Formats: sequence, structure tokens, C-alpha cells
Amino acid sequence: MLKTSLNVVVLAALSALAIVPTLAHAILVTTTATTSFDVSNSVTDTLGGKSAASDGKTNGTANTSMQTALVAKFDSSVGVLTGATVNLTSTYKQSTNVTVATGGTGANTDGTFTAKGTGSSSVKLGIPVGVTGAGASLSNVQDTCTLVNGKIKSACDNGSSSTQINDNTTVSSSALNAYVGSGSFLADLIAASNSAETTQNDFASVASTTSTINWKGGLSATYSYLLHAAQSFDGNASMTALTLDFGDVYLNDVVGDKSFSIANLFDANRVGLKLTDIVETGDANNVFSTSLSLFGNLALPSGHTAGATSLAITLAVFVLVRMRPRRVGAGVVALLLVTLVATTVGVAMTALRLHYATDTVAGYGIGLAATLTVALAIDTIADRARASRATAA
Repeated sequence: MLKTSLNVVVLAALSALAIVPTLAHAILVTTTATTSFDVSNSVTDTLGGKSAASDGKTNGTANTSMQTALVAKFDSSVGVLTGATVNLTSTYKQSTNVTVATGGTGANTDGTFTAKGTGSSSVKLGIPVGVTGAGASLSNVQDTCTLVNGKIKSACDNGSSSTQINDNTTVSSSALNAYVGSGSFLADLIAASNSAETTQNDFASVASTTSTINWKGGLSATYSYLLHAAQSFDGNASMTALTLDFGDVYLNDVVGDKSFSIANLFDANRVGLKLTDIVETGDANNVFSTSLSLFGNLALPSGHTAGATSLAITLAVFVLVRMRPRRVGAGVVALLLVTLVATTVGVAMTALRLHYATDTVAGYGIGLAATLTVALAIDTIADRARASRATAA
């Protein structure tokens, strides 16, 4: 029977290691580069000449995206994201501008003429996932265009009135997954509302009131995180692969357990370690794989041992038959020599891992039995032949 040894090498890899960090951990912080923006949105309302009151305001389209800014996501290879804020530093200006064009009837009328208007608007920041970030609004920003001692047909443009708001708001997000990965997340700069209304026009021609949003500034993100777990089979150094040597393992052997430990290398800024899986090198049945060929050529008994035993017995019998006189001691020596030859061959077969020891014992027995059986058969045939010749004589 062919015998082979199995030197098992187990490579165990740890996977899917994550845990929510505790308050005992320190927190690392990183901030992205700033993305600049400068956006605007306008809406205009008109009022006919010689109108003492408004005919209604004009509204722009609500929630109009003025620009989509790109802000870098957190690189998950750096660590485990624990928090994110979106930082907005900006100046938001609402401008209202009332103008009157030249023309209209009553061109020779002289006096003081006035056109008035108001503008209102609001802005907001939209960030993932469906979260509204920083916002601001400005209402009833008024502008008046007045012409003193002029013609009713004259134009009027006194410039614009504006109010500024400096906003530096940090927006927390509960949807951290949207902020992790490659590339950037999208931040929408939204004109939530914008309206204009011309409230008075003493001039002969049409007066216009334009409400304009000007929003400029920068966007960035600040991420708080912890380092990834550093799983290791050694508590003092990184070791992510472990070799467990079970020695020589034979068929039907019971293999003893091998102990090992798993550690998370220490760092105050590291997440905890949670073992969720061990993946071994093996087949679909979780049997460890080896480079050994299949045991297709195993056989019982050892043919080499049987052959050597048979040959040794034959030679011993041949020598004993010719000894004169025959002695019992010589037979014992011959049997011992036969056993020595068979044992030598059997040990060699076992040492070379070509057979189990039991295979060689079986080979010795079969060789001994077969040779003695053949010898007995030959003697029986020879005795009968001699008896037959004697009878015939």
C-alpha cells in the first residue's frame, strides 16, 4: 500500500472587521480642499406709467439650482468615518434695483417723480442625502428711484440697494455612507425663492424692479475618523497570515488542535476589532487543500516484502536440502535469516513512505505462506511420482 504524509499548512485570513468606536477612542480630523463658487439669480417685475400702487409681484421659480459644487468624499482606505460636517463660508447679497426708461406721454411735465420697488429672496444649501444645510433669507430689500425737478419722461437709475449676510455654518450629516468613497459628493446651491415687486411709478414710462441674488464663497468638508482595525496573529507586530504545521498526518489519524491568538494592534486612534469570519485555503467542503496526488495507487500487501520473503525462503530451503547431515540449528538460522531479509525490506518500504508497516507484515506473511505452499505441493508431486515408478518396477 502506497503511504504518503500530509504536511498541512493552514493560511487563515481575517475579513470584515469593523466595530463602532467607543468614546474612549481619540478622533482624527481631516478637512478637504475648498471648492469656490459664485452664483446669481434674478427676477424682474414691471409697473406701467403713472401707477400709484403695485399690480402684484413677480416670483421666480422656487428651489432653482444655481450651481452644483463638488466636494471630495472621505477616502475609506484612510480609516473608518465617524462624523462629517459640510462647511460653508459665504457672502449672500440681495440687490433690488428700480429703473425707468425714457419716454411716455406728458413729456413737458416738470416736477419730482418717484418709482419704488422691493425685492425678497432666500437661499439654501442642499447636501446628501436629502439634507438641507445652511440657509439664509432677505426680505423687503427696498430701492427708490427719484428724479427732482425733472421731466416725467426722463429715465431714472439710482443704482441698487443691498444687504449682506456673511454665513459660516457647519452642517452635520447623519448619512455618512454618502460621504465615503472615491470622487466627490454634490452640494446644490439653491435659490429657494426670489421675488420682485414695483410698488409705485410716477413716471410716464414703465418702471422695472429687478431682484438679484449674489451668493459667493467656498465649500469644504471636515471628516472625523478612526484608523482601521489592524488585525494580527501577533500582538506586537503585523502578521496577517499564519502557518500552522500539523506535522506528518496519515490516513485516519486524529490530529490535535493548534492554538493561535488574534490581536488588534494598539493605537489610541484605532477602532475596535470584531471577528466576523475566518477564511481558510480549502475546497468547497472546507477541507484544506494540499498538493498531494489522489491515493489511487494504494495497495495491500507490500509486494516487495512478499517477493523478498519468498526469495529468501527458497534460497534457504535450497541450501538446507543439500546440507549433510541436516541439523535443526541450521534450519533455525535459515528461518532467522529469512525473517531478517523480510524485515529489512519492510522497514525500507515504510521508511520510504511507500507502504504502511501493516502492509509489510502482510507481505511477509503472504510471501512465507505462498512459498511454503508451493514447496509442499512440489514435494507431494515428487513423492507421488517416485511411488508410481517404484510400483511400475
